[in-house]
Amino acid sequence: MPLLKEILITGLAVLAGCGGSDAAPSSTAAGTGGSGASGGAAGDGPGGGSATGGAGGAGAFGGTGGTTNGGPDAGADAVAPGAYYIAPDGLDTNPGTEALPFKTLTRGHAVARAGTTLWIMAGTLDYGTTMVFSKSGTETDPIRVWAMPGTRPILDYASLPRGVSALRGIEVRGNYWHIKGLEIQNAADNGIAISGSHNIIEDVILHNNGDTGLQITANSAMATDNAYAAHNLVLNCDSYENLDQETAGENADGFAAKLRIGPGNVFRGCRAWNNADDGWDLFAADDVVVIDDCWAFLNGTTINGTNPAGDGNGFKLGGKPVGPGEGGAVHLVTHAAAFDNASCGFTRNNNLETPVLTDCAVHTNEKGDYCSLSCSPETMIATTGAEAKVLKRNEDGSLPAIH
Repeated sequence: MPLLKEILITGLAVLAGCGGSDAAPSSTAAGTGGSGASGGAAGDGPGGGSATGGAGGAGAFGGTGGTTNGGPDAGADAVAPGAYYIAPDGLDTNPGTEALPFKTLTRGHAVARAGTTLWIMAGTLDYGTTMVFSKSGTETDPIRVWAMPGTRPILDYASLPRGVSALRGIEVRGNYWHIKGLEIQNAADNGIAISGSHNIIEDVILHNNGDTGLQITANSAMATDNAYAAHNLVLNCDSYENLDQETAGENADGFAAKLRIGPGNVFRGCRAWNNADDGWDLFAADDVVVIDDCWAFLNGTTINGTNPAGDGNGFKLGGKPVGPGEGGAVHLVTHAAAFDNASCGFTRNNNLETPVLTDCAVHTNEKGDYCSLSCSPETMIATTGAEAKVLKRNEDGSLPAIH
C-alpha cells in the first residue's frame, strides 16, 4: 500500500504536519483537516455516536476529507461487532466486553478479524509469552490494538525466560495492523519485531528490552520476497535503554530495519536514546528506508549494565551484506538530529551505496558528526541529551523544535 494511504488511515499528513485528531469519547465532533497531503480521519474513541470526517487540508497539496466512523461502543450497554477489550484484571474466559474484558492479547488475536479494534485498558499487563500477530487486516479495515483514550497501558514481559533467543514481546507477522498508545518493556529480545507489511506502530514507547526496541526484519526464508517486512510506518515512537547483556551490548538498538527487508519502511517523529548499541541500525538493508524528523542521542551510553561491545552511533545507515536479500541502499534521512552519541552521529558503515542526508542537526558526537557521509544543510544545536529526553511532544504527537 502506498505510504500516503497508510497515513490516511491514521488521520495524519505526510508532507506538512498532521491530519485530524481522534474525536473524544462519545463525541460527534469533526476531525481536523490536515494542512498537507491529507485530511483528518474521524475519531475512533470508545463511546457512542459516529464522528464526522475531517475537512480537506489547505495549502499547496489540498487534503481530502476524512471518513465517518463510529466508536466501538454501539450503545450504552452494548459492544459493536469487532470491538473487544483487554485489561490487567480480565479473564480470557470473559466475552471481551468493557465490563468483562479479556486478559491477553493472545485471546484478542483469536477473535480478531479485519476491522477489529482491541482496546487495551489502563494498568500493567504482565505477560510471560510472546504475542504473535499472524492474522491480517486489509487496507481499508486494519486490525487495531489501541490504548484506551487518555491512558498508557504497559505491557511488561519481565517474566519471559531470559537467555533464550527470539523471545520477543510482540511479533507482527501479519499485514495491516495498527498498534497505538502502548508502553512495552522488559522483553527478553525485541519489544516489537515486524516481519509483516503495511503495519503502523504509532505513539508506542519501548524500553529496557533485551535487544532492539523495535526491529523490522524478514526471516531468511523470505529473504528476497518484497512482500515481507515492507511498507511499515513507525510514527512518533520512543525507544530507549534497551540492552542485550548476554552479548555485552552489541545488538540492542533503539530502532532497526536491517538485514532482509522489503521496500517502503518509514520512521517518522521518533526518538532513540541510551541504547546499548545504536539509535538506528540499517545494517545490510538492501531497500531504501526513510527516516524523517527523528532524534538519536546518548546512544552507546547505558543507564543499567555495561556495553563494551556497543557501537554508540546515532544513525547507522548500512553495513556490509552477509547473505541473500542483503546489500546496500540509498537510505533517505531528512530533518534528523544526532547528538551526544558515543561514536558517530551519522555513519555510512560500509554501505555499498551512499545515503542521502538533508537538514541535519548535530553536536558532540564523540567520533564525529558525520562518518563517510555529509549533510546539506546542517545545523549545530545546543540541546543536550538530558534535555531532549524530557521534552514534551506537540499535541499531535510530533517532535518539538530543537535548538
